[in-house]
Amino acid sequence: MDITQGVLDPTSLPEWISQYLAQHPGKDAAAFHYLQHLSSGDINHRATEIKRLLLNSGFVNSGGKRSWQLDPLPWLVPEAEWQQLEQGVIQRVRLLDAILCDLQGARGLLTQRLIAAEQLFAHSEYLRERYSLPISETGLFLVAMDVGRDYNGQFYLLNDYCQVPEGLGVLLEHRIIARRIMSEEFAECQVERIADFFHYLQQAISQSTLTLKDPRVVILTSGPDDPYYSEHAFLATYLGYTLVRSADLTVRKGKVWLKSLDGLKKVNVILRWIDDRFLDTLEQADFSQKGIPGLLQAVRSQTVKLLNPFGNGLLMMPTIRTHAAQIAQYLLGEQLLLAEPETVPAMALAEADWPSYELCSYWGATNKLDGALESDEIRSLINAIPEQVFFQRKINLTEAPFWQHKQLQAKPMFLRCFALVHKGEISVLPSALCMSHSMDNNILIKDTWVQTQSPTELAPVLPKSLRKTSDLALVEGLIPSRTAENLFWLGSYLERCEDVCRLLRLFIDLFTELAIYPDVKSRIAIARIKAAIEQQLLLYPYKSEPLLETDTSTSACKQLAHQCIYSLEIAGSVHSTLSALLGSTMQVRELLSYDSLRIVESLEVEARRLKKEASFVATHMLQSMLDRVIGLLMAFNGSVVDSISNSNGWFVLDIGRRLERSTQLASMVAALLCDELPEAQQQSLLEAVLVVQVSSITHRRRYRMYQGVDTGIELLLLDAEYPRSLAFQVKKLTSLCKWLPSKSKAGFMSITEKALLRLFADCNLIDRHQLCRVEDGSRLQLQQLMELAKQHLEAFKEILQVQYFSHTKTAHKLNWSTDPVGQL
Repeated sequence: MDITQGVLDPTSLPEWISQYLAQHPGKDAAAFHYLQHLSSGDINHRATEIKRLLLNSGFVNSGGKRSWQLDPLPWLVPEAEWQQLEQGVIQRVRLLDAILCDLQGARGLLTQRLIAAEQLFAHSEYLRERYSLPISETGLFLVAMDVGRDYNGQFYLLNDYCQVPEGLGVLLEHRIIARRIMSEEFAECQVERIADFFHYLQQAISQSTLTLKDPRVVILTSGPDDPYYSEHAFLATYLGYTLVRSADLTVRKGKVWLKSLDGLKKVNVILRWIDDRFLDTLEQADFSQKGIPGLLQAVRSQTVKLLNPFGNGLLMMPTIRTHAAQIAQYLLGEQLLLAEPETVPAMALAEADWPSYELCSYWGATNKLDGALESDEIRSLINAIPEQVFFQRKINLTEAPFWQHKQLQAKPMFLRCFALVHKGEISVLPSALCMSHSMDNNILIKDTWVQTQSPTELAPVLPKSLRKTSDLALVEGLIPSRTAENLFWLGSYLERCEDVCRLLRLFIDLFTELAIYPDVKSRIAIARIKAAIEQQLLLYPYKSEPLLETDTSTSACKQLAHQCIYSLEIAGSVHSTLSALLGSTMQVRELLSYDSLRIVESLEVEARRLKKEASFVATHMLQSMLDRVIGLLMAFNGSVVDSISNSNGWFVLDIGRRLERSTQLASMVAALLCDELPEAQQQSLLEAVLVVQVSSITHRRRYRMYQGVDTGIELLLLDAEYPRSLAFQVKKLTSLCKWLPSKSKAGFMSITEKALLRLFADCNLIDRHQLCRVEDGSRLQLQQLMELAKQHLEAFKEILQVQYFSHTKTAHKLNWSTDPVGQL
């Protein structure tokens, strides 16, 4: 797509443009006209900024084998050229819709042998279940297609995506990033806006639920393992819909229900990002954990709207594409604007011509064999199954300049275009993903800027018509059980990671100070702390057992600190906890703000450092790393407090934090303060507990005249107004439980409140003098209270998990055995 408009002065061009034009004269003049004021350093800076922004959004490392690389330079398309391409996209959508209607009804394409019936019916994407669905539940909705252009100016259709329009969210996110880093150039180029397309998409979804009182729309994804999961989460956030997986949904009595904290909630529209063959394992032959058993029956009963409709995968069959020109003439009476690459039967092409073609299969194999490089494999396939394969001519695609290795490199490119079909109208997204595949299996992407003759104005967004007066109220509070559970564990891991970092930072301070100033009393206190860490009394899973003797040499202490930071074999280590925390954030990323995701990326950087630094590092570097992680955790806590409302699950996250903090505090007090020790050692352990609990300053300021174990216990356990105390955590947990949907009769306490009531009473009915009373060298009442506290907190956690969280068992494929012995 060469653009020849724009005037360039060769004497004033920067070197990075001059070098490219010397090798590719006369190309991309318009784009360079707008970019000639930029130096190579400017481009490198913007490329680095793009990489940072993409890391924050999750599109670079999305769990798949491929990664996205957004190019800092846009791809400009003049308005007239885009209109030509747009007409081709519209015609293609009309053709696809006509094919669906014909195969659903008259089947003239089969009787006229424009489509071979034996190839159609044998293809894996031909699903008979489609023909049992009502006509209103079939058809096109969102369509994507890859379009390339050769050097003769002819547009070619490379691929159709009629099931899942992959890349729509990627395009939206990349447009936001590209507009941010190229804001001046964006305004100067008069680029067509894309926001209207997404407004039309929301309106189309809303209009399918006009007759419903309280419609509920969800986006169905297969989960974080999907390489496009990040775009699913981004679209859910942008469109305001709930992101769900198959385990979040269930079919009961012909209806689809969402498993939420408040029980089952009916789902009205599913915007799915899962292929046809994996949607319903109850009716379909292919086993998959991605689908919802019984979904097709619900669609058949018209109790749920499925978008994209089921069964559109057959449009991607090679047998349709190889006869697209004849089909267009038969159904539309038109010639194709987006041509199909030439196809030749396998036995009709001379071997000398193979280098210009690829061998493809009618049965849907995605791999193609290059006639120039894989002639032996092609020859064996043609000899074995000539009727199942065909040749397709390679398209010599035009090239676009991509910024690679700090210079421009020309690479073959194609455009992924998107269209929306609603009530017979076709809307084409006025942009596209300009894509090229690199040698390292990464996908290079440019943002496509469609230029307009006049400045574009954002169309006004009209308010939706009210179904009833109550629609004026906020509709919030729908939290899937899986999301709630992940929020709970996210809060728990946040607190656990912060606690272990503070504990290890203090431990390092103590043993390094001991090496400088040896002291017997300090060594005894450090020995107790080290033993408690080694025996996992102070680390998850917070065991309860007597302290054992341990080696307090500097090397032994440093080795323990290193293990508790880096080892993945210790469940409560910094590395293990941080990895679990990052896993939880990935599960709920659609609820996190952009600023929160930036902090998550910084935590991922620290996690990668933990993975690389396997050998011993200097003590001061350990402390610096712990400082960084603590700072990031506190920043993340602050960001989610300000960005997630209670109705979106903040209270569940806070329950996890408070519960973990209470358990960790009770374990620390039980391990370090229940035994009577000499005054100096006792004060050292008390100070250690106060420092880890971020209470040392408060303790000194409140008890200026006298400071002892009794004052520390009063502050940390009994003061219901102090935010770090056990009593405060229990009180806060009780208030947070009021946000949980009540499962008891009105006027009665919920089971969760009952679980906390006794612990709250124990903290209020006992005083510090009773807790500090020493009997046989131990503070028995304090020890008993801490053990009871841990038991009550564990019981509360179990009740929460059983009552409110989803526990869907992993699906397994069931087959009847053909073995005679297996049938007995």
